[in-house]
Amino acid sequence: MSQVDRSQVTPIDWDAIRSEFPVTENYLYFDLANKCPLPVFSTQAIEAYIASQQKSGGDKEQWFATVNSARSRFADMINCSIDDVAFTKNTSEGLNIAANCLPLEAGDTVVLNEHEHPNNVYCWLNLKSKGVNVHWIPAPDGFVTPQTLEEHAPKSMKVLAVSSVTYAPGNRNDIHDLARYCRERGVYLVVDGVQSVGTMNVDIDYMGADILCGSGHKALMCPHGVGLLYIRPEIRDRMHPLYVARAGMEMAAQIEYGEISYALEIPQAAKKFEIGNYNYLGLTVLDCALKRLNEIGMSNIEARLLSLNELLSQGLTAAGFELASPRDTSLGSAIVCFRTGNARSLHEYLVRHNAITTVRRDMIRVSLGFYNSSDDIDGFLALLHSWQTTESEG
Repeated sequence: MSQVDRSQVTPIDWDAIRSEFPVTENYLYFDLANKCPLPVFSTQAIEAYIASQQKSGGDKEQWFATVNSARSRFADMINCSIDDVAFTKNTSEGLNIAANCLPLEAGDTVVLNEHEHPNNVYCWLNLKSKGVNVHWIPAPDGFVTPQTLEEHAPKSMKVLAVSSVTYAPGNRNDIHDLARYCRERGVYLVVDGVQSVGTMNVDIDYMGADILCGSGHKALMCPHGVGLLYIRPEIRDRMHPLYVARAGMEMAAQIEYGEISYALEIPQAAKKFEIGNYNYLGLTVLDCALKRLNEIGMSNIEARLLSLNELLSQGLTAAGFELASPRDTSLGSAIVCFRTGNARSLHEYLVRHNAITTVRRDMIRVSLGFYNSSDDIDGFLALLHSWQTTESEG
């Protein structure tokens, strides 16, 4: 991710954008890192797709065009070529493609840290049967740095698997520095980007990661079942798909409409990892959501979310809560985590009062969306004060 240039931030009518999210009428919704509240434009896309399929069976040529459009919009968002983008079911599938298709050998080592989501761990542990080792390094406060790797990573390190933004407490790793360190040592850098894509201004060319995996059901405002996979061009020819299907062939369109060919012509594009029919409904929503995100601008969205982060963090600190996320927003994200004596009790209290958060690692996780407002933050802090009063009286 590149740091937002404030000169790129333009005036936005956030109140108008907020009105596109019906959830804001009844809830303080702070759970985007888990699942998204669908905006009006996403539900309209769903309804139009279903109506078309109901009335006429749908238009497959239009579906293919939408798939291509979504691929192009995502490539524009993260600054890469359309050939670098594949669609998957979710982040986990992308990570498993990385784990099973990178050219790893017995004796190679994958380096992990204790702040990774389990789905960026299991796929690597599953390589034990191939003789691939997993080595754990410390990550103080959730950060992985070149210095950490220099001090703790073994010489056999072949893969560094790390989150661009941790799911808890929401720290933002410097992928650019990590990529430079890894590239100099012939190490593949695989990034779980699900908590940064759609909230932070992701410039994959600047970041330099070899592989980036994400999902649509969080900040990209889609139903579940849509995933995204970026693979750097220089390493794609080293990766061979375990499964193949028509969608991933070089001549996919001709095979669909022209004479049948059984020639196994696997392209060098990332789409070689796409299997069977697409999730056309999900990608229809993704195309619509990406259009809206690109209209607003990721620099504007990141600046908005970091501003809300700062406001919330200041309020939590003033209220006496232990902030687990970085106080410096340049190191933070749209996720703010804090500790309290009884996270589950507080979480249940918040749910009863229509404030939606999650508990992660025994912390309250507040994940912000650009539809949130300063009034939401004030309302949330007021609820926390009420809970504190209730607890002290009880």
